[in-house]
Amino acid sequence: MVVGVGRDSTLRTLKGPDRPINPEINRLYLVAAMEDVDYAVLNDVEIGKGKIDFKHILEELRPDVFVLNDDDTSIPDKKILCDRLGIELKLVERNVPEELLPTSTTNIINKINFSLKAPLRIDFAGGWTDVPYIMDGKKGYVSNAAIRPLIELKAGKFNFSGYPRGSGLSTSTAVKLLEMLNSKSYNAEPKLLSHIGEDLFNLENKELQWFIGRQDQYSIVYGGYHCFEFGEDYAKPLDLDLKRETLEALRNKLLLIHTGESRNAQSAVEEVYKNYKTPAGQDAIETLTKCGLDFAMALQKSNLSECGKIMELNWEAQKQLAPSSSTDKLDEMFNFAKNNGASGGKLCGAGGGGAFLFYSDDTESLKKAMKQRFVDCFEIDFEFEYRNIKELNAV
Repeated sequence: MVVGVGRDSTLRTLKGPDRPINPEINRLYLVAAMEDVDYAVLNDVEIGKGKIDFKHILEELRPDVFVLNDDDTSIPDKKILCDRLGIELKLVERNVPEELLPTSTTNIINKINFSLKAPLRIDFAGGWTDVPYIMDGKKGYVSNAAIRPLIELKAGKFNFSGYPRGSGLSTSTAVKLLEMLNSKSYNAEPKLLSHIGEDLFNLENKELQWFIGRQDQYSIVYGGYHCFEFGEDYAKPLDLDLKRETLEALRNKLLLIHTGESRNAQSAVEEVYKNYKTPAGQDAIETLTKCGLDFAMALQKSNLSECGKIMELNWEAQKQLAPSSSTDKLDEMFNFAKNNGASGGKLCGAGGGGAFLFYSDDTESLKKAMKQRFVDCFEIDFEFEYRNIKELNAV
C-alpha cells in the first residue's frame, strides 16, 4: 500500500491560509508509521483539474487500484485519469470504528477556538419588584433588554468587550452564567430557558449575602426585550406583540452613558430592605410595579415618548425607595441631561453610580453636551441582542 500525503501548499490553497495545523513532514511520518502502509509519499506541489495533486505518482507506479473517498467532489476527473492509465478506481465510505469518536482538524480547531458568550442588560422600569423578599407575595413587573457587545469566556479567561465593571449592567450575573454553562456538571442542552434562568438565580442567591431578584438572570438568558412578571417563586415573560422595527426605533433614541462615578449598590440594597415596609416604601414599590408594566404597554403601542417619561417616573420612585440610589453629582447630571434634550432617563441597576440610560430625540447632541459638561463621563455603544443564551452558544 502506497499513500500520498497532501502538501502544505495544497492544503493552504484548498482550505485557507491557516491550514494545515500539522506540517507535511509530520503528517508524512505519521502515515508511514501505520502498520498496513508500505510507503508514504508527498503529492505534487501543483494542483491540476479536479483537485488532482497526485498525477505523477499514478503515472510512475501504475497501481492496480486507486482508492478514493466516496464523498470526494471531483470523482469524474479522477476516474478519467485512472481509466487513461488502466487503474481500477475504488470508492470507500468514511467509516469510523465504533470504539472511536469521529474527529477532524476542523473540529479540533473549533474546539480550541470555542468560547461561551453572554449579553449584558439594561433595565427600563420596574427594578426591585423582581425581589420576592420585598414584594410580600405581590406580583412585580420589570421591562428590560439584553444588549451587546457580548462578554466572552474563552480558555478560562473573560473578555468584557470594554465594558467598565460596576456599570449597573449586570456584568457579575453574566459572568456567573458563563461559569455555570462552562461547568462540566451543568448541561444546558435539554433545559428550557426558564430552567436555566432559575438555576442561575438559585446559584447567585446562595452565594450573595442578601436576597436578590430574578430580572438580571432572566433578561440575560432570554435575550431581546421583555417585560417579565415576577412572583414569589417564578418569572415569566409577558406575551407582547412587538415588532423589531419598534425596538430599533427605541434603541435609536437611547443614550447609555457612564457617569464616571463608582457604583455603591450595597448601600442602596440596605436602604431598600430598611424602607420597603414603610408607607413611602410601599408607595414607591407600587409605582415601580406600575412603571414596569406601563413601559411595555407604551412600547407595544409604539408610544416611545411615553416610554421616556415612564423611565423618569421610575427613577423618582427608585430614589424614594432608596435615597442613596443617587448623589448630588448624579442629580446634577440628570438635571443637566433634562435641560439638554433628554425627556426621561434613569440609572441602570440599583443606582449609586454606574451608567445613566437617557431617552432623547437627539442623542448625539445630548452626548456631546454631557461629555463637554462632565469630563469623566463616556458613552457606552450598544445594540439589542435578540438571541437567547442557547442560540448564542449553540446548546
